[in-house]
Amino acid sequence: MELKTKGNLETFFEAHKVAVIGSFKEEWTGGYGVIKNLLNFGFSGHIYPINPSYSEVLGMTVYPTVNHVVDGIELAIVITPSQIVPTVIEQCARKGIKAAIIVSDGFAETSREGAELQQHVVSIAHDAGLRIIGPNTIGITNTATGLVTTPYFTGYNRIQRGAVAYASQTGIVGAQALPLEDHAYPISKICDFGNKCDINEIDLLEYLADDPETKVIAMHLEDIKDSRRFIDIARRVVADKPILILKPGRSQAAAKAVASHTGSLAGVDQIYDSAFRQAGIVRLDTWQEFLDIPKVFASQQLLTDNRLAIVTVSGAAGIMAIDSAVDNGLTVAQLSSSTIDKLAKISPRLANNPADIGQVAPFIDNFHQALESVIATVLADDGVDCAVLILWAALAAEVLGTSDVFRRLKQQVSKPMAIWIYGPKLSAKEELTRQLEAIGLPTYLNLETAAKALGIAASYAKFKSRLEHH
Repeated sequence: MELKTKGNLETFFEAHKVAVIGSFKEEWTGGYGVIKNLLNFGFSGHIYPINPSYSEVLGMTVYPTVNHVVDGIELAIVITPSQIVPTVIEQCARKGIKAAIIVSDGFAETSREGAELQQHVVSIAHDAGLRIIGPNTIGITNTATGLVTTPYFTGYNRIQRGAVAYASQTGIVGAQALPLEDHAYPISKICDFGNKCDINEIDLLEYLADDPETKVIAMHLEDIKDSRRFIDIARRVVADKPILILKPGRSQAAAKAVASHTGSLAGVDQIYDSAFRQAGIVRLDTWQEFLDIPKVFASQQLLTDNRLAIVTVSGAAGIMAIDSAVDNGLTVAQLSSSTIDKLAKISPRLANNPADIGQVAPFIDNFHQALESVIATVLADDGVDCAVLILWAALAAEVLGTSDVFRRLKQQVSKPMAIWIYGPKLSAKEELTRQLEAIGLPTYLNLETAAKALGIAASYAKFKSRLEHH
């Protein structure tokens, strides 16, 4: 039995009065970990620790139960042994709480008895009109308010606020598992569904469709509760926002593992594949693609066509980019005679696509000035819709000079770009990546993904255009 009460997920994501119910032993897990993360990430609301065995934690009063809190509570985060969860949910129901994240595991993902316990919790919540995310989840993140409900150590305290919403059936989508500060992923919301005893991908899709903070939706789904309804809703959403899905379970062995992970059935993969294509959903192949490819939509305009320019500091990498681009549905743009003339004035050897600035670098007085001019010239061409940019980074001065170039370009150029950086110093590559991501330019770990991201962006733009003309 699933909950019948249709609720707006704002109760979860926009909550400002949050109860944390669990252990407050000083370690980076459990209720203590949740509160520590809420404080570190700058949660703007009120926190109410709940546990009858404590009187104080992190300078805050601890209440024996939620009923001892005078104020109203919007969201409860439950991290107790599974057998206690029904009692806790009953107390939340009596308090009038309408949203609960059950972090606790030991439910349908473990055994038949666990599944029965999960259904008992659902029954209690159903009778009270209380909605549940989980169990077996790290919960949610809202970068706008600092609401980060993971109970585990993160080691940092800032997540880049952006336009990508990530949803998953695994906790490794969370702040405790990903270097979200270092990579500066532009995130609006994160949701780990866990076992999906109530809130599922359909509820979240409907919420994110209307979320002004979210421009692109990325979902990792081991199964889909109601495939037909999900596809119907997705068809409406993709007219406005791209949906990208990573769905494991292609093989029989993986499908069997899915069942043991969250108690889900993976379904027939070929049917999903066909339904996704018809609905305009982009299917991703790897976890890294799930994290990286949505960035191409986050802070750039949509492509108008699939004509690609390549600016590179390596001729060989430029050739490899052509192969990846063609494989992903892009075409190499024919530069206009005007553009070729402007490039030739910088150097006759630049008057091509790819424009290989690396081969003329030793003969240019100001490399960064030339780089900026070449990129701006190529992207100003009416026959160019987007660009793959291949950069080099090794020294601090190089990183600073290149990032300054792109800060200026971001003010002049509106066409989408995807960037790949190589070089001998990992620290320099990572620092330049952080700086470019922070100004809204998607930077990729490998050249092939950079080209694929633009190919997917072009494919989505074409699909959306067809919808608009029907």
